[in-house]
Parts: sequence; C-alpha cells; structure tokens
Amino acid sequence: MQIFYSLLELVFGIFIVFLSSLAFVNAIEFLGYRLKLGSSFVGAILSPLFTSLPELTVFVVALLSNVRGGVEIGIGTIFGQPFMASSLSYGLVGLAVLLGCKFGKRVDSRMKIDRSLLTPYAFVTLFFPLTLIPGFIRADWIRVLFGMLFLLAFTAYMTLMYRNRSSGMLEEADELYLSVLTNSTNLVFLSLVQLGIAVVVLYYGSEKLVSAVSSLSAMTSISPLGLALVIIPFATAIPETISALIWGYRGKDTMSLGSLVGEKILYSTFYPGIGLLVTDWRVDCHAVFSVVTTTVVSLILLYFISKDEVPWQALFSGILFFFAYAILVFVFHD
Repeated sequence: MQIFYSLLELVFGIFIVFLSSLAFVNAIEFLGYRLKLGSSFVGAILSPLFTSLPELTVFVVALLSNVRGGVEIGIGTIFGQPFMASSLSYGLVGLAVLLGCKFGKRVDSRMKIDRSLLTPYAFVTLFFPLTLIPGFIRADWIRVLFGMLFLLAFTAYMTLMYRNRSSGMLEEADELYLSVLTNSTNLVFLSLVQLGIAVVVLYYGSEKLVSAVSSLSAMTSISPLGLALVIIPFATAIPETISALIWGYRGKDTMSLGSLVGEKILYSTFYPGIGLLVTDWRVDCHAVFSVVTTTVVSLILLYFISKDEVPWQALFSGILFFFAYAILVFVFHD
C-alpha cells in the first residue's frame, strides 16, 4: 500500500512540475521576446539559464529537504538533463524527422546543421566527463578546484558566444498562456503574473517529486541518484524536447538541435560547478552511465555536424542508451 501511495505521489509530482515548467518556460520566452533579447548575446546566454530554472528548483528543494538521499537526488538532477537530452530526446527528434519526411513537412531525412553548433557540442564532450573526477577522488580541494574550473569554463563559453553573437537566431515566442484567459493588453505584466504562479506551483510540485523519489528509492533499494537521473528530467526537460520535436518535424534543424544543446552546456559547466561547491558530490554507476551516454552521442553529433548534416539514425541511437539505462536501474539495481 505504501509503494502505491509513493507512486501516486510521484505521478502527481511529475504532473505538477511538468505543467508549471511549461508555464514557466512560456512566460520566460515571452518576456525575452517582448524585451527583444532573443537574437542578442544576452538572450542567448540568459535563455538557457532561465529555462533551466525548473531543474534548479528541484535541485535546491532536494538539498534543503530532510528526506533520505536528498543530496543524491540533487546530484542526479544535474546528471539527468544531459542524459535525457542525449538519449530519449534525440531519439524522439530522429522520429520527428522521419515523420516530417513522411507528411511532406521536410524533403530530407538528413538534418542540415549550421557549424556554429560545433562549439557547444565540443564543450559538452570536453567538460562533462570531467564531472566524474571529483566524485571518485575524495578530497575537498579537488572538489573546490573542479568547481571553480567548471565556472571558469562557463565564463569562457559565454565569451566565445559573445564573439560569435552575430550568428544568433531570433525565435518567435508562443502565445502567453494566461492571455487566453483574460482580455488584458498589458502582456508584460501578465507574463510576470504567470511567472510568479509557475514558481510557486513548481516549488510545491518539486517537494512532492523529491519526496516520492526518496520513498521509492528506500522501498526498492534503487539508488536515489539513479532514480532522480531519469525521473526528474522526464518532468522538467519536456518543454525543450517538445520545441526540438516541432522544429525537427518542420525542417528547422539547427534550431532543433540547438535547443537541446543549450542547457547541456549549463549541465556540463555551470551547474556542476555550483553542485561541487555546495555538496560533497558523491557519484555512482548511474552518473557514469549518464556521462558515457552524453559523451558518446555528443561525439557522434560532432562528427556529423562537421559535415553539415546529421542522419536520423545518428539521433535515434540515443534511444538504445535510454533503454539500456532503464534495464540497469530497474533490473540490475543494487
């Protein structure tokens, strides 16, 4: 009966976090578009930071909560987003590309990708594997050193993006959700109201999600980091994945892959840097699997992006990693 209650709490938490994440991202992107930040350097850097705040909220809630394995759940959140993007999200984009060809929305099943995406994928491939080193070398000075290294790497990435800022793309924002329910013409104020509501609901949903992951981990003997790695991104990364699917289906290929790699940069540099400075950064085989998956898929994409096109099969390969991880967690868990 207890496991049924925990599963119910998990589904409820995922549902609340998912809805609030959609509302949050919609409000942030609408504000950015209205303030004309979309094609600027500021927008290119701030957009991933803001749209990743749902995951950051779960991370903070996990650290501040008194539940069993709270720190591990928080760390799993950091490793989870790159894994989910590299496995399930890319696989679904590959399927969207095939469907786009079938229904005449695109003419080729090979995605045409601008070489500007080589830079973020190179950063992910280089720095994400380094997140494991302070997890296995147990020394505070190593942890602090790598924390500072990752924050410096993110600064270097921002500098590089600034120098190449002319290549930024302007994205149109979707209609503000609250505007459907009111006749107000002050859309900026309305977007702030939606943002405030989303933050409150997101925090509440995060508490439920973290509590459910902790309870299920205790009852199933599955690592809390391992569960968090796959469950939390499932709730928080869906808005970005949906955008990538739509753009891949319509043939907007660079925007499709670019929307997924933007936050992977944060989770390869900025958020590990923060995590290393505020936690003891304990990792296990689940984190290793996340790093291996992300690195292998990023290397595959780097190769094809250097040739200006990515076949759908290269993206679909990520699905194999997702199912392999599911087997690792739910069949061969420790």
